[in-house]
Order: sequence, then structure tokens, then C-alpha cells
Amino acid sequence: MSNGRKFDSTKPKMYLLPPKATIEVSKVLTFGAEKYDEENWRQLENAQNRYSGGALRHIFAHLDGELKDEETNCSHLAHAICCLMFKLELELENGKNSKKESGGEPDIPEYRESKSTTLPEHFGRRKVAPWPTRETNN
Repeated sequence: MSNGRKFDSTKPKMYLLPPKATIEVSKVLTFGAEKYDEENWRQLENAQNRYSGGALRHIFAHLDGELKDEETNCSHLAHAICCLMFKLELELENGKNSKKESGGEPDIPEYRESKSTTLPEHFGRRKVAPWPTRETNN
């Protein structure tokens, strides 16, 4: 008997997705689909800015010590990831639209390289605290 073959070495390794986190994000998506509609997230006007705002609100709530969203009882981080996934999906779907092709402003800002050729002064350097630390007191 010969070994089977599958030419998938260049395909994305989907098994690398963290399962518990993926399930939590799916719970947020399920709640949204039941409250609004499964594809409602695609219909938002000014979606990129609104999902940026939503992601940041959930991140800030998490940073403030609030682990779960009151309405959904789901993780604030799962909500933030969901918002970022929506942004990414819309960017990937619409990112090919340029000003020239659509005759107006693109849905997302164009990526552009920084004009600066030098790194910020602090880049790659250890910051020194303005007050004594345990390290400096030894």
C-alpha cells in the first residue's frame, strides 16, 4: 500500500488558530447575527472608523479591568477581535478600490511608506526611568 499525497504545504495552516479564542469570537458573532442579521456588519456606513471605535472601546474596557461585556457576557477582547476581523475582511474585499478606479475616495486609506529614513531616537534602546528603580539601587 502506498502513502497518500496531499499538496497542501503552501496553504494556510488553519490548525494554528487558537481554538478557545476562536470559539469566544464565534460567540460574539452568533450574538450579533441573532440581534441584527448574519451579514449586517457588512452594511455599516463608515465601517472602518466605526469598527476601529468599537474595538478601542472594548480594549479600553478590558484595560480598565472589565473582562466581559455586560450585554453579551462575552469577553471584551473577543468583541475587539471581532471588530478587527470585520475591518480586515472589508479591507481585503475592498482594498483594491483606488481613487482612480472608483472615481472618489477609497473605502480605506492607501498604505504609504514613511518619508522618514531614520528611526525615532528611542527605537531599539532601553528607556531609562526618571526615578531610581530596583536595578539602579543595587
